[in-house]
Amino acid sequence: MSKIKKKVIAIVGPTASGKTAFGVRLAKEFDGEIISADSRQVYRGLDLGTGKDLGEYDGVPYYLIDIADPEEKMTLFDYLPLARAAIADVLSRGKLPIIVGGTGLYVQGIVEGFELIKDEGLRTQDLGSYKREELDEKSVKELNEILDKIDPDKNLKVDRKNAHRLIRAIEMAQDGLTPVRIKPDFEVLQIGIDVPRDVLHKKIDKRVDARFAEGMLIEVQGLIDRGVSTDWLIGLGLEYRIMTEYILSKNNGQISNIKYQVSHKVSNDQIEQPGFRIPSTQLRAGKSGMTEQGGRPQTFEEISQDLKFKSHQFARRQMTWFRRFPEINWLSDYDQIKRFVKIFITH
Repeated sequence: MSKIKKKVIAIVGPTASGKTAFGVRLAKEFDGEIISADSRQVYRGLDLGTGKDLGEYDGVPYYLIDIADPEEKMTLFDYLPLARAAIADVLSRGKLPIIVGGTGLYVQGIVEGFELIKDEGLRTQDLGSYKREELDEKSVKELNEILDKIDPDKNLKVDRKNAHRLIRAIEMAQDGLTPVRIKPDFEVLQIGIDVPRDVLHKKIDKRVDARFAEGMLIEVQGLIDRGVSTDWLIGLGLEYRIMTEYILSKNNGQISNIKYQVSHKVSNDQIEQPGFRIPSTQLRAGKSGMTEQGGRPQTFEEISQDLKFKSHQFARRQMTWFRRFPEINWLSDYDQIKRFVKIFITH
């Protein structure tokens, strides 16, 4: 790999598209190491819900997984210096950095060189002096109104439906921090894993079944038992929101102990089998709660279906994000991907 000079690969795509598997194959073939670009896999203890599947790495070194405790501050601009340091370290040893992840903003931040700088001109403006405890009491609508007031040009890109991220954006704006782009000193080949929608939906459904069978509910209950904030878990979205709300619903909004039984572990090989399905006898969790037609899912089977549906929606949002960038090469065949990588790193 002596010919590799400041070359980086990025493997992107929606959830369940097989990014990690492709990244590991490339790493083994081209002497690479993996830098995760996943905003939730950074947290310790969030394993099944984030799909870490660490055994899939099969000895390939990886970075930026399990680097923070739950509730620890980890924004895009906390992540980026760590990612750049990991890339520099891998390059310094003559190896190929392979970025793998579905958090589009994290990948974009690395590729385009996002950085925060202190804008003294911004600091001279009246940006308010909101305290964290005050912001915690605000609704999402109120937080959006505050951010619009102190960042009218929308320099800070943020999920406008996520209260935690809105609060962090407000705090950054109040500190006079504004994002800029500084071109990285490396080239990047971006590859998107192209999976037909119907195939992707089936892969998502199988993954959801497998995670339930492996004990995803137990994982979330364990986090709550260790004192992790239920509001924080809900703010993570998808699996953690649905699981946490289900646990809270069992006892009128209070933390309850859900007894969840699983008869066996499920391997990735089993998930890929055409007839894979978790028997309903393996999906049981206490008594089903009462629910009105169209209300919040209350039974274990209902939350499973709800998670599948919302994961389909999330995958579509991911694809909408990634399709904005013409520099991403959408490929589905490993041999194609390998050819692209070989040409890129040798020229």
